[in-house]
Amino acid sequence: MRTHYYNKIITVLIIGLILMQLIPARPVMAAFDQKAYYTEISKKLEDMANKYNIPPVLLKAIVWMESGWKQYELDATTGLPLTDKPLIGRDGIGIGIMQISSYNSTDTATIERLKNDIDYNIEVGCQMLNQKWRAYPKIGNGDRNVLENWYFAVWGYNSWDSRNNPNFITGKSAYQDSVFSLMGQKYNSAITFAPGATKLSKSLLPPVNPPSLASCWSTPTSVHLGDLVINESSLISSGGGPSADAANGDYWYNYARWGSYYALGFYITAYSSPLVTDKTILSQKILSSYGKLLAEADTLACESKDSSYATAAKYYWTVLQGPSLDASISGRANTGYLSASGKLLAEADKLALDGTGPSLKSAVQDYSTILQGESLNGDLGEKAKKGLLGVYNKLLDEADKLALLGTDSSNANAAKDYLIVQQGPMLDATLTERAKIGYQKTNGAVSNPDPVPTPIPTPTPTPTPTPTPQPVVPSIIRLSGIRAEDTAINISQAGWADNSSPVVLLARVDRFQDALAAAPLAKKLKAPLLLTSPYQLDTAVLQEMKRLGSGSKVYVIGGEGAIKKTVTNALTAANLPFERISGDTAADTAAEIARKMGPSTQVILASSTSFPDALSASAPAATLGIPILLTEKNTLPDSTQRILKDFSVTKTIVVGGKFAISTAFDSKGGALESYGPLRLAGNTKYDTMLQIVKHFDQDPTSIVIVTGENFPDGLSGGAFAALTGSPMLLIPKDGLNDDTKTYLGSLCGKTTKMYVLGGTGVIGTANETLISELLTK
Repeated sequence: MRTHYYNKIITVLIIGLILMQLIPARPVMAAFDQKAYYTEISKKLEDMANKYNIPPVLLKAIVWMESGWKQYELDATTGLPLTDKPLIGRDGIGIGIMQISSYNSTDTATIERLKNDIDYNIEVGCQMLNQKWRAYPKIGNGDRNVLENWYFAVWGYNSWDSRNNPNFITGKSAYQDSVFSLMGQKYNSAITFAPGATKLSKSLLPPVNPPSLASCWSTPTSVHLGDLVINESSLISSGGGPSADAANGDYWYNYARWGSYYALGFYITAYSSPLVTDKTILSQKILSSYGKLLAEADTLACESKDSSYATAAKYYWTVLQGPSLDASISGRANTGYLSASGKLLAEADKLALDGTGPSLKSAVQDYSTILQGESLNGDLGEKAKKGLLGVYNKLLDEADKLALLGTDSSNANAAKDYLIVQQGPMLDATLTERAKIGYQKTNGAVSNPDPVPTPIPTPTPTPTPTPTPQPVVPSIIRLSGIRAEDTAINISQAGWADNSSPVVLLARVDRFQDALAAAPLAKKLKAPLLLTSPYQLDTAVLQEMKRLGSGSKVYVIGGEGAIKKTVTNALTAANLPFERISGDTAADTAAEIARKMGPSTQVILASSTSFPDALSASAPAATLGIPILLTEKNTLPDSTQRILKDFSVTKTIVVGGKFAISTAFDSKGGALESYGPLRLAGNTKYDTMLQIVKHFDQDPTSIVIVTGENFPDGLSGGAFAALTGSPMLLIPKDGLNDDTKTYLGSLCGKTTKMYVLGGTGVIGTANETLISELLTK
């Protein structure tokens, strides 16, 4: 009986085993170790943050805001990353853990890497954050381990516009405020951001727009230190990636004289740390940076224009925020700051007295720059407030008059004036409210119809109506980059296909003379003109040369004093042969460029000390193959005279007025009398530009727009404009004079494409829109 029982059990077990073999087993899913996952991500963020000298706690908070620390979407059931589904932002653009949104949409290799390589995604995000640190106003002494000093960089990482201005948004926190709160709540309970303690005072911020790039800011109290691992060597010379992605002081110190503005932050971060006990080397580097920055500020303060005064004041301010290591340097910086700010105030007062629309708008910008941030002189601030209130009243009175007319054009102009007051610093709540109400009434208001007489019927048959032609709306293409070198690369990529130019011209980024004189040679060689720091060749520039197929030759414009051997050594190391075209002076170099081009009976003569006229002339000169020669104001250089004689020149087009180039040259008996002088000049640089554009009368099917306030973004513009024989127009960041408006209006229906060279920091979107409207009406 018992044997039979056991036999039955054995039979059941055998059948069970057979069934187990036949029925697939359900896999047992290993539990997702969330703690281990986040520990690994945390380590990646810490390592990359320290490589780029960013406080890890700050990077962690930004990444949590961007993606919740996710590179991929997560399985809803298991929580596991779905590695075949990279995280894409709701806008359809942002990629991965850092939500990278700045990339070339045709560069599939980079896009795939951003999607599938989390380390690369984090590194690109760190590089972008450092770009924002450089692009937007510095706070305090620039110590990178002081979390408050990152406020504007974090603002810019998300979007440098009004949607992150705490004064403008309602119902939610600004992006950067949320990041700052998150640092304390999630990652370090010891970091407590009391309301108002670390966020910049809303009263100092503009009511709508982001702050002026030239504004000066102190670090708000209380100060909170981050968790950056202080590595003296990294901060001084080795931090970050190659070239422009460097996150160390020495790279930016050697980049250009104004590069000390960025270098100081790295040096001061190490200097301020108690972990660095021997501060001898750092003190020397800080003092050297002060010297270079003060020299740059002194130069800008002598340029007699408001944008230069504002930048000079910012540089003087930067020196005053750093450690006081030399009383004479501090005194020089203090004197310079007060002088530059005083000049800016005087320029604003002059513009306010002028009383015209564009002048009043510029006055608002200048007064606002003085008022945004901090001032070392309370009296200066009070004068700026008084001046700004006066301008507000003028703008509102003019806007009220225009609004009473009730026509489309008067309402549109009134709305613009109301908006200027709304967006400026709020000094009087009554005026701000008046501007707000006025703007609401005139922006998009229905105009009063003009009386139309009743037509008298006639027996004349009604003709077949002709369709009303639709205005040609020009396409707008903006070519810009974080730096002028990047803008030049983007211009090159827009104008020259892969492997299309075996020859490239390379000029110094921070001097206009060589690059502008080289534009006609670039056109003759059918080559783009790229830019470089005088001290080292940027990796991105080298990569662009290789893309172009420049295995034949690189023409280096300028001698070893202009472009150092370190640059040409880099060309040699990359197997790129080069040839220098240079002379002892800028005029000598321009003459050598002319000889390289070959004889021409026509030349253009421009000032060697003022860029706008030469920049305006570079496009037609390149298109027509006319050499650009340079001169001092009162002395015609020997090298220039030799070209005039050797080329048997019969026509010399002098660009610029008497303050740029003496009229004695083209007067009877002057140095140019035998060479057919013709002067193109106006009362301002923009008037001169129009004289040049109208004289050469180039095909306006496409036009190129560059800033007239500074030269770097326009240096490559002449060679680019020459590709299509297009005119190149200089404009300010905001506003246009009446003559420029009239000229652009005359191109209506003719221009189908407009290239804007440089970012919105140099040519505002308002001007871009205005030009488009003028070309369409």
